[in-house]
Amino acid sequence: MIEAILFDLDGTLLDVDMDDFLDRYIPKLSAHLADFAEPKSFAKNLWAATSAMVKNTESTVTNEEAFIEHFLTWIDHAPADVLPHIHEFYEEIFPTLQGRARPFPHVQTAIDAAKRFECPIVLATNPIFPLAAIVHRLAWAGLTKEEFTLITSYENMHFCKPNPAYYLEIAEMLKVEPHNCVMIGNDVDFDIRPAAATNMKTFLIADTQKDMDTDNASGPLEDLSIFLDTVHANG
Repeated sequence: MIEAILFDLDGTLLDVDMDDFLDRYIPKLSAHLADFAEPKSFAKNLWAATSAMVKNTESTVTNEEAFIEHFLTWIDHAPADVLPHIHEFYEEIFPTLQGRARPFPHVQTAIDAAKRFECPIVLATNPIFPLAAIVHRLAWAGLTKEEFTLITSYENMHFCKPNPAYYLEIAEMLKVEPHNCVMIGNDVDFDIRPAAATNMKTFLIADTQKDMDTDNASGPLEDLSIFLDTVHANG
């Protein structure tokens, strides 16, 4: 029985060079917030705030709250002055950062294969970005938010990958059992092992993987339909 199917985004559905993306993203965000933050220390402080968010284990604190709390400690301006500019960046500037990012082949085939099971489909991307940024990245992958029951973002999640609590929170939000969920991703350490630790079934995208883990099912994205049928038959 399959109760939910989870997809990673970057490296799984979206072909993106993260180093190239970050080289363009951070200077653009820094420039947009230049009236509020010192550009020379911006990258260092941005990564520190991101790290604080990733390390957060407080179930009552959203990722957004953890990030903003740390982010604003080195900005000498009121949140009411800064936050609208952050939102403006992700709505208006972020879409210009697509660069060479594009869908992997067979992305829509994989999504359609998941839809056959008539269960929730989750975009289980690491929730360190606001929803607006994730929806733009989805568009770069040739997909829309309407194709997903749940999109994890820093507004609605309290944990990040690779914390297994991130995957348990998804199951709790959907009111499904983790062992009846399938996680599809390309990163062993962030997608596969922590999801498997919650007893989720996992499928490692072999043609985009960063590492091989022979203890888990793996293969190209176009083979996902076969794997899902096998899980369903053995459920």
